[in-house]
Amino acid sequence: MEPLQVLKQYFGYTSFRPGQAEVIQTLLEKRDCLAIMPTGAGKSLCFQIPALLLPGITLIVSPLISLMKDQVDSLVNQQIPATYINSQCTFEEAKQRFGAIRAGRVKLVYVSPERLQNEFFTSFMQTIPVSMLVIDEAHCVSQWGHDFRPSYRAVREWIQVLPQRPVIGAFTATATEKVKKDMMTLLGLQKERIFIGGFDRPNLYFRVVSNGDKMAFVLSYLGRHADESGIIYAATRKEVDRIFMELRRRGCKVGRYHAGMSDEDRRTTQEKFTYDKVSVIVATNAFGMGIDKSNVRFIIHYQMPKNIESYYQEAGRAGRDGAPGECILLFGRQDIMIQKYLIEMSVHNPEQQEKELSMLNRMVEYCEGRHCLRHYILSYFGEQPEWQRCEKCGNCDQETVQEDRTQEVRSICLCVDELKGRFGMTMVCDILKGSGSIKIKRYGFQHNSSFGMLGDFSTGEIRDIVRVAIEDGYLEQSEGKYPLVSLTAAGREVLSGQGRVIQERAAAVLEPAAVLPRRQGKKQTASFDEEALRPLFDVLRAARYELAQQEHIPPFVIFSDATLWEMADRKPDSLEKMAEIKGVGNFKLNKYGKQFILAIDQFTHTQR
Repeated sequence: MEPLQVLKQYFGYTSFRPGQAEVIQTLLEKRDCLAIMPTGAGKSLCFQIPALLLPGITLIVSPLISLMKDQVDSLVNQQIPATYINSQCTFEEAKQRFGAIRAGRVKLVYVSPERLQNEFFTSFMQTIPVSMLVIDEAHCVSQWGHDFRPSYRAVREWIQVLPQRPVIGAFTATATEKVKKDMMTLLGLQKERIFIGGFDRPNLYFRVVSNGDKMAFVLSYLGRHADESGIIYAATRKEVDRIFMELRRRGCKVGRYHAGMSDEDRRTTQEKFTYDKVSVIVATNAFGMGIDKSNVRFIIHYQMPKNIESYYQEAGRAGRDGAPGECILLFGRQDIMIQKYLIEMSVHNPEQQEKELSMLNRMVEYCEGRHCLRHYILSYFGEQPEWQRCEKCGNCDQETVQEDRTQEVRSICLCVDELKGRFGMTMVCDILKGSGSIKIKRYGFQHNSSFGMLGDFSTGEIRDIVRVAIEDGYLEQSEGKYPLVSLTAAGREVLSGQGRVIQERAAAVLEPAAVLPRRQGKKQTASFDEEALRPLFDVLRAARYELAQQEHIPPFVIFSDATLWEMADRKPDSLEKMAEIKGVGNFKLNKYGKQFILAIDQFTHTQR
C-alpha cells in the first residue's frame, strides 16, 4: 500500500500538507530525519503512516502521559493497532499490552523517556523488532530548549543496546539553531535529512491587548464564545487559582491545571476538557504540551510568557484542525517583573540566565511593538516573508493616526546623550518625566538639561514614544539583563535639529470589554460563512457529542470541527458524497457516516 492510500483509508484526506510526503518518504527509506514543523502542520501523520507501512513496531517517545492517551484513543478509534505503556497502567493492563506487542498485534507503542531507563522494558524491547524510534517534542533533549527534560539524554545510549538500530525520526514544533544542533548530536542522528516547515499558521489570528482590566476582558470574551473550547494561560499557580475561582464564581464551565495539584486531579481536569465537559482550562504552561485536542478555538495568555518559543507553542494549540483560532496576549508591564523573577529563581547558571533574559526582551518587543505580529514571529524563527504586514493580526487591523513627535524625540535623544548610554529605558523615562526618585537624586540627574522636559506626559506615554524611537532607529537598546539605551547616527541627526519625526499611534484605545470578537462582520471558516452555517454545525456537533458519550471517547476523535464545517457547507446526502469530505476515512465513513447524513437530512427538512 502506498502512503497516499493509507492517508485516505485511515485518516480521510486525499493529499498531504506541505512537507509531510517528504518526511514520510525519508523514514520509509530507513533514513534518519529531523523535522521542525509548527503545531498543526500534521507532524503525527509523518510518523504514523510509516509506522503502518514498515515491518515490526514503531516506538514513540512522548513527554506527556495525557498526549499518549489522546493519540492512542484517536488511532484505536480508526482501527489502527496502537497502545501506550506508562505509570498509569495497572499491572494487568501492562501485562496485556506487553503480550499484544510480543504477539505482533500492535504497530505503534507510546512511552515516556523515563521508560527507556527501565531494565525490564529495555530487555523486553531487545527481543522485539523495532523498525522505527520516534522522538516527539525532541527539543526537550537540549538544555537550551524551553522544556528541557534530562531523561531525553538517555535516548542515544538506549538505541545502542538494541540488537539492530532502528530508523530515527525526531520531531518538534520550534527550535533555534543551537537547539537544532543539540537534537542532531544528543539523539545520535546519522546521515539525517533535516526538514524545516514554514512556521506560519494562517488560520490563527494574533492580538495583543495592553494595559486594561484583564478579568473584564476575559469575562466579556467568554460571554461571546461560550460554546467554544479555549485555554487561558497564567504565569503562576497562584494566579491560575485566582482566575479559576473568579470564572467559576461567574458561572463559567471552567477547570484548572497546574503542578500544585495531585496527579489524579490533573488527569480528571484534562479528561473533562478533552471530552468537552468543560469549555475552558486555566493553566500554567505545564498544561497542554503536545495536547491532541483539535477543536481548541482560542488561547488567551493572561500574562506574558517568558519567550517567543513558549508563546508560539502554547498559542499553536488553537486551531489544530485547520479551522480559525484566536491567540490573544493580555500584556501589562508587571508581567515583565514576574517573568524576570521566575527566571532568576529557577535558572542559576549565569550564562543560561543571561540567555533567558535576552529571550524575554524579545518577548517584550513582540508585545510592545507596532509591527505585524505574524511577521515578527516568523522573523524570530528565521523566516523572511516577502510581505511586511499580514493585514490579519491585531496590529495590522488597528487603525492608526500619524503625529509629529519631533520635539518629544529630540528631548529623548538629548536625555540619552546626557546619560552617555550608561542607563536603560526606565531611567530615561524617569528623567524626562521629572521624577524625584532616590536614584535620580543620588546621581544628580535632576540637574540635567532634559530633566522634566516631558513632564506633561504620563510615564507610560513617554515609554511608548521611547519604544517607537527605538523601533524607528533613532535609539538602540543593548541585550542582556539590564538593556542600555544609546543614540544612533539617526538620533544624533534629530538631536542636531535635522528632519522631522512622525510616529503612528492607535486611533482609539478600546476598553477591554469592548474589544471586537475575532473580526468584524461575518466570520469566515476557510471558504465558509460561519454565521450562515452555524445552526447546522451546532446540530452536527451535538450528534458528535452524543456518539462520543456512547463510546467514551473525546468528541474530536470522531470528527474535527473543520470536518463538521465542511459537512455543514456541502450537506452530503449519500455515503459516496460523505466520503469526499476531508477527514472522513473509510473506517469512519462506515461507522459514523449514516448518523451524520441523517442529522443533515433532518435539519434540512426542518428548514423547509
